[in-house]
Amino acid sequence: MSGPTVAIIGAGFSGLLTTLNLLRMSPDVSVQLIERRGVFGLGPAYATGNPKHLLNVRLSNMSAFPDKPHHLADWMAEQPAWFARDDFITRGDYGRYLAHLLDQALRSDRDGERLSLIRGEVSAIRPHEDGWKIMLDGRSSTVADAVILAQGNLSPAAPAGLDPALIGSSRYLSDPWGALDALPAEADDILLIGAGLTMVDAAIALRRPGRRFTAVSRHGLLPRSHGSTTMASRKRTYSGGPAEVLRQARLAAAEEDWRAVVDDVRHSARLLWSSWSLPQRSRFLRHLRALWDNRRHRLAPGVAREITAMLASEQLEILAARVLTVSAVNDHVEAVLKLRGGPQSPARRFDAVINCSGPTGDVTHSHDPLLKDLLRQGLAIPAALDLGLAVDPKSRLIDGRLLIHDRLFAVGPLTRGLFWEATAVPDLREHAQVVAHHALEALTPSHPALASISTNPVANRSKLASFKPATLMRPEASI
Repeated sequence: MSGPTVAIIGAGFSGLLTTLNLLRMSPDVSVQLIERRGVFGLGPAYATGNPKHLLNVRLSNMSAFPDKPHHLADWMAEQPAWFARDDFITRGDYGRYLAHLLDQALRSDRDGERLSLIRGEVSAIRPHEDGWKIMLDGRSSTVADAVILAQGNLSPAAPAGLDPALIGSSRYLSDPWGALDALPAEADDILLIGAGLTMVDAAIALRRPGRRFTAVSRHGLLPRSHGSTTMASRKRTYSGGPAEVLRQARLAAAEEDWRAVVDDVRHSARLLWSSWSLPQRSRFLRHLRALWDNRRHRLAPGVAREITAMLASEQLEILAARVLTVSAVNDHVEAVLKLRGGPQSPARRFDAVINCSGPTGDVTHSHDPLLKDLLRQGLAIPAALDLGLAVDPKSRLIDGRLLIHDRLFAVGPLTRGLFWEATAVPDLREHAQVVAHHALEALTPSHPALASISTNPVANRSKLASFKPATLMRPEASI
């Protein structure tokens, strides 16, 4: 093809949807979709085959395309077999939907000229003519006119006080999604570090008679549940700093269901976040983030019922505590906990520990070789408050000289520092459309044929594009 090439690094949900939108928006662009795991279109969350792992968003709001709200439901209606509880389908079924979308794109590209699937780990990228040279596994390379980083969520940080002797051991599992196969069969007393959605997934997948779980998090909050039906909201708007928004939300919750209030706040979240100063964002993360996450990221009702049964039967205990140390002792693990507002507890013995603390946003501690190289070379800088990479309102990366890369973008969780809400499907699908549009827009001057691309790929694109933060903030200072 004579048109431009865009390389997308990471083939999970964000990478796949950005790919599909690029192909939909322009018949002249070609895409290289690069994935180190060799599994295209499925992040770890959707690769699970466990029927107990349900989506935490209703089927009606999980279409891959915001302009086609019934796309998923229509596809599900044609499937011979699938499973849902309370309008929530399994993550495995959603993974099949994503695989179908990729298969459709490959089938429509009969000559294999527009979409290339490349298996390999990107170790570095370097400026090359007007685009980028991409190094794969240190052995091969490819070139592209623009690059979009779509690595998704970064692996959770190791807990404080972790005994190095446990790293790599079957007694300490850093990957909750692989725990089902890696956990020792004799493990009956398990420590789960974290009490959010990841903990719930691990506990449900590993549940069996005689096995107990102790979940530990700073606040000890179990995720709230969705209601049995969708709650209609009054579409309120919120303004002001974090404390003022909290006050407004509490007043609203006195008049209507708290879930509808939280959903209304979520719809304003990106604009609120962009209006807050760095100290305000920091206060929100320190004092209100746990409260927000607890109500924002909710459980499917069926999952909530199962977790409630585990709590009632004492198969699951949730503690508000900090983990001080985790040590290997013979064939067991000893953990020292400090209860919230209480004293340090005696060491407790467990058969295994699973890190369910959720993804980190601190790119400086990431093991991803590309992110490490980008930071080392000064091609990227961390966003403030350990929330991914610094980007501008068009999701273009900002380098160590505070210059904007015109053809280097990020999509998804790596952009949380600027956009905040960049983790759930309803937000990611819109972000994927916006980033695809901006990538094609950046390529238009050297490829005039792209001028025919859609200028309004998503109705609320302006919500992202209109962000004009007063400053671009790095962790050590505001600039």
